[in-house]
Amino acid sequence: MSSSAERKLYLESIRVYPIKSCAGFSVECWPLSDTGLLYDREWLVKNALGEVLTQKKIPLMSSIGTFIDREKGKLYVMSPNTEEQLQISLVEDSFCNDEEINLCGQRAQGSGYGAEINEWFSKALDRPCFLVRKGNGGSLGCSGVGYRKSLSSREMFAKQNFCKELSFVNEGQLLLVSKASIRDLNKRLGSSIQMEDGTKRKSRLDQVEVDPMRFRPNLVVSGAEPYEEDDWHSVTVGKEHFIVLGGCNRCQMINIDPQTGFQSKNEPLATLASYRRIKGKILFGILLMQEKQLSLGNKSIQTVVDDTENYQDKPLLKVGSSVIPERTAQL
Repeated sequence: MSSSAERKLYLESIRVYPIKSCAGFSVECWPLSDTGLLYDREWLVKNALGEVLTQKKIPLMSSIGTFIDREKGKLYVMSPNTEEQLQISLVEDSFCNDEEINLCGQRAQGSGYGAEINEWFSKALDRPCFLVRKGNGGSLGCSGVGYRKSLSSREMFAKQNFCKELSFVNEGQLLLVSKASIRDLNKRLGSSIQMEDGTKRKSRLDQVEVDPMRFRPNLVVSGAEPYEEDDWHSVTVGKEHFIVLGGCNRCQMINIDPQTGFQSKNEPLATLASYRRIKGKILFGILLMQEKQLSLGNKSIQTVVDDTENYQDKPLLKVGSSVIPERTAQL
């Protein structure tokens, strides 16, 4: 097996998901903020009971398309169930009320919108629902279940002191998957299926071929070996450096085809569970937290990147950039 340096890993694609559990859009380059990719998962939809809606319960959410035009300051939202395209200002001055959101057991502050926007989403999803944008308060932070236990003291300092705010993601600031790991999964999905009586068969209904978007990644990397990302403790993408917090835990949501909304009963989660289950978690892809250099007294440490008012001043990620991982030391 050749080293990752010899193989010249690179960033194949960048994808932003403005509204949690709705479709995202691909970009050639995109700014980073203090919560990950700028505007990524900055909005969510909740029902009349205050419950956060996701594709896990409402696969129809995969049909809601999004696009952000930063120059015009607009979030555009599309649905096959509505005739009009919704336009939402990126300027935080169009809110009607403050909201408190419970997301994965953590509380976060948000801001709600008026009747026109909420009625659009209610029609799109065929149920009463409400759009909420992430506010500055709350206690969302990097506290996911898949974190590495081998975080260095520097990494732990950054995690505990500078990763207090996330967008409406479940765990880490960004999610990275490897194209090679996707190819390996598809090979396994294409093999014979073991039945309960010990026989093997192939069923067109059970066989699923997935692309990276099935896993809703922000970053897709090419040039790696399958699952070598499991051993990375940090990674540099272009000029930006990231701590690897650990693997991303998977659920039945990956059984939903993001293009059609069709939900398979078992795959690809069942195949992943057969060889990627670690301490009760089914892991695929890795969670990242961005770092930057900061002088603190006489010490130089890496911290989470700060946000700024002007996105033009923010660091950028670009498709085609080099990807240079640092591996966890083997004991």
